[in-house]
Amino acid sequence: MRNCNLPALGGGAGLRHEHFDEIIATRPPFNWLEIISDDFMDFGGYSRDRLRQICELYTVVSHGVCLAIGSTDPLDRDYLRRMKGFCREIGSPWTSDHLCFTKVDHTNMLDLMPLPFTRETVRHVVERIRIVQQELELPFLLENITRYVTVSDREMSEAQFISEIVEQAECGLLLDVTNVHLNSKFHGYDALEFISSLPLARVGQIHLAGWVPDESGAVIDSHDGPVDPAVWELFRSTIEKTGPTSVLVEWDNLLPPVSRLLAEAQMADRMMQDIAPREAS
Repeated sequence: MRNCNLPALGGGAGLRHEHFDEIIATRPPFNWLEIISDDFMDFGGYSRDRLRQICELYTVVSHGVCLAIGSTDPLDRDYLRRMKGFCREIGSPWTSDHLCFTKVDHTNMLDLMPLPFTRETVRHVVERIRIVQQELELPFLLENITRYVTVSDREMSEAQFISEIVEQAECGLLLDVTNVHLNSKFHGYDALEFISSLPLARVGQIHLAGWVPDESGAVIDSHDGPVDPAVWELFRSTIEKTGPTSVLVEWDNLLPPVSRLLAEAQMADRMMQDIAPREAS
């Protein structure tokens, strides 16, 4: 198995409402686009109509933020049914969400909260992933998050935690290289060693994003700037291990022109093409 048996779409970009009209009018040569499914699946109107037009022009992949796979609240079966219908509507070849919890007592925390790295949590998340995959009838990927604190790592490391979950649940991994880079700075580990210890055959997609430091120089995963050179280097080293895949450049705030998004997506694509001869040799 390679790339979690998913198609390698190359470099793509996150699709945001502000860029709809320009993309429809100019049809820039993106390989594919990713949308935040929760922003669309329960809404109609003008934006939904424009999304349908874009789906006729590009492969569009669903990415969620509200599944709450690690929460102790029961899984929302109605949410899963709506997600299934939405993914079918847009023709999404797979869908994904985050390895975290977002709800407590049915209240959405409006953030991606880290989980304790324990065997109990592994069992809990694996069981819920199996239900999700059964309900969606679609390949499902989990994304590693940026975490500013460690809840508990007495039983296993973060890499072991991620690995056990995706292997036992037989799901895919959406590897956010930027999140690994930032976590390596926050928690003092080697980012490439971390990535190398993961089950890389299960990496079906990669995320890249940038940030703008605040006035104090502090860095958070803000998705409001270009991809940092150090992240590009880590990405190149990662691709040398995984082979070509589907790489998404995220930009959620302080949105740039479509041309800048396209340039970053094409940079990711060129890096993957650079390694293709080594793949074939």
